[in-house]
Order: sequence, then C-alpha cells, then structure tokens
Amino acid sequence: MTYSVNLSNYTVGQSSYDHIDAICSHYGKKVVLIVGDHGYQAARNVLDAAIDKSRLEVVKTLHYGGECNYENVEKLKKEIAATDAQMIFAIGGGRVLDTGKFVAEQVAKPVFSFPTIASNCSACTSVSIMYGPDGGFLRPEFLKEPPKHAFIQTQVLAEAPVKYLWAGLGDTYAKYYEASISARGEALNHALAMGVNISSQCADGIITHGVLALQANQEKVVNEAFEQAVLIVIVTTALVSILVTLDHTPDYNSGLAHAIYYTLTTIPGFDNETHLHGEIVAFGILILLLVDGQREEFERVYHFNCETGLPHALADLDLNYKQLEPYLESITQMADIRHNPYEITLEMLKAAFLELENVNKNTNK
Repeated sequence: MTYSVNLSNYTVGQSSYDHIDAICSHYGKKVVLIVGDHGYQAARNVLDAAIDKSRLEVVKTLHYGGECNYENVEKLKKEIAATDAQMIFAIGGGRVLDTGKFVAEQVAKPVFSFPTIASNCSACTSVSIMYGPDGGFLRPEFLKEPPKHAFIQTQVLAEAPVKYLWAGLGDTYAKYYEASISARGEALNHALAMGVNISSQCADGIITHGVLALQANQEKVVNEAFEQAVLIVIVTTALVSILVTLDHTPDYNSGLAHAIYYTLTTIPGFDNETHLHGEIVAFGILILLLVDGQREEFERVYHFNCETGLPHALADLDLNYKQLEPYLESITQMADIRHNPYEITLEMLKAAFLELENVNKNTNK
C-alpha cells in the first residue's frame, strides 16, 4: 500500500507574524484574506504591520460567511476567482479556518492559517468540519493536506476570551482517552501507532499546564504554561488527528465522549450556544472513564475538571438524569462508538451516569 502523510508546519511565539514574508513569499505575492467577525479584528494591528513590512500584498478581504458550509464555500470560490490572488490567509477561529482550508483546496491555492483562539486544532489539520444551512453538523471533508504553515501568535491568543481555551482543554484531553481506547488490543500500523502514542500528551500536558494556562489567559499574559497548553491544543491534537484519520474514518479519532456530545445536543431545550463543544466532550470523558473502569484516571480528570470549572456533573450542563434517561439508548447507536473494543450497552451507561451523580453528591457533602 502506498500513501502520503502531510504534517503541520508552524511558527509559535509573540513575534511569529514577523516570519510571514520568509515563509509565504515563496508561493507568490498576492493574498486574499478570509476572516470572521472577531478574530481578524483581534489580530489586525499586528498582522497588518507584518504584512506591510513584507513583500506581500492583500488584494481582497472576504468574510467567511458566518458558517463553514458548502454555500459559503461556493460564494468565496467565485469571489477569489475574480482576483489574481496566489494564496489565501485564513484568520480566526475553527469555522473560519475550516472554511479557508476547504476553499483553498477547491481553488488549488496554498492556504496559511492564523488562529486567533486556542479552542481547537483546525489551524493544523487536514479536515474541514462542514455544517448545513441550518447550522447543524453535516460531515467532515478530508483534505489533501493541512495549511502550508500555521502562525500561532501567542499574545493574540492570550488576549482572546478565556472560555475558548477553557473548552479547548477538555476537547484536547479527550483525544487521548478516545484514541487509546479505540486502538486497544490492535496491531497498529506505523501512522496509527504514532498518532495513538502522541495522543498521551493531549492528556498529560493539558492536565499539567491547564490551570496555569487559564490563569495566564485571564491575565492576558503569555507564560510557559500558556504556550505549552496552546501548542498541545492546536498542534499536538492536529498531529494525532492527521495520523489516525488517514483512512478518512473516525474509528480512532472519536469515541464515547463524542457520542454523548452529539446526543446531549439533541435534547430539546439544550443550549448549544451556552455550552461549547469541548466543554460537553470534557463531561463525556468522565462517563467514558467510568464505563471503561479506569477509576484512577477518572479521579485525575474529575479533579482537573473541578479545579478548572469544566463540567463534572449533569447540572453543570443545565441537565438532570430524568431529562437524559430517555436519550441514553441513542448514545449506544452512534457511529462514534462502532470501533470500541467492546460493546457499550444501555446498562453500562445508566450505571456510569448514576455513579457520577453519586460521586458529586458525596463530594458536595
């Protein structure tokens, strides 16, 4: 079997934008910016100054359209085709970056990513998460390669709202638990073995640096803990994602925590705007660890969630067991757990959710 692996390149630091000219000018001079509502404004002063000092020229600035969907991609393709741009800069959060990546592949132009929040690994991955016109999740679009280069400007990220890094911590440590359980007992090929082994840092690094990283974000300063946490969220998780999805399936890149996420967000009245993706997935990991019998790891993650304010009870997600119980069966039918090393039954889920409720009752006494 022959296959290609394209991994992420990146520059990190408070002066990372100063490297734009040296890295990007090899691909041409003329740039289209794809931006969102807030991220570009947060980075604009320092980014514009770096571009002004370079040999690059911005020929057009385009708004991504408000959602990463096929309709907006088609509009952007037409607008880019009307320019003589040679490359694309995608600047913003995950949906802006995913839009920019997919558009760039469609128009066969190199794309460079400029993350302005540290909530996910989109800046370094070779996948775009696509949504329908109604904003609901549709499918992943796997791309030939990640952005040519990611510019991770740590001061821009430090000044972003804390809630994004906070949710990103939970989504990041989930990568290790889901990947390692999905791969358990299997003879993995080279890429899968690398991805699963790298994923251990998604948990260990986040739990080591997460608390101090959040504190730095609150104070809008960059320290070692903040930089390490940001790199794990954006880069390490992306490397895992690329390596474990070469077959374009979620078999090693998802699991029970994501099955819980997709189910909880379908419960009538659940507020998808208030509760972020990584926040909900972080809660799901507690259930995953109880179902899997990893009591020591459960205690470690439970303590971290309590320390950082990540959810550790249904009440933290404005839910209760009575509301949830009718939906437990649907969790067992999610594609995300089809590659689990054992069948996850309704009884297992009931026991885990009730056990977590009891843990919280006993802890709060």
